[in-house]
Amino acid sequence: MAQANESRGGVARFTLRTIALIIGIVGTVIAFILNILYSLAHVLGRVAGISDDPSHFWWGLLCVLLALVGSFLAPILPLAAAVLLVGTGVWFFFIVGWWAVIASPFLIVAGLLTFSNRKVRVPGTAA
Repeated sequence: MAQANESRGGVARFTLRTIALIIGIVGTVIAFILNILYSLAHVLGRVAGISDDPSHFWWGLLCVLLALVGSFLAPILPLAAAVLLVGTGVWFFFIVGWWAVIASPFLIVAGLLTFSNRKVRVPGTAA
């Protein structure tokens, strides 16, 4: 059952959203570095005749940009930021495979922190 966050004021919510912004930016930077390294490995593999996916970098860059937008939306629009951060955290697994274990937890934790921090209105209660 949903409970209202009556004990947290606006300053506490803003502080947690700012922490989510910082965690999201750290995850975005790590994801960007992983995307570049993974793409570089694929380019070198293509030169050697191993790789078969030339468009990997652009999908990874789109994922990183959406994560960055989600990070900056955390203090302003927490629901949209949470959807973007969690979505890109999961999507990054499809782009770089298991290397996403390094960056995706940052994005998913930032999204969950942003989402769990929003004010909840419970029907049938006075608030």
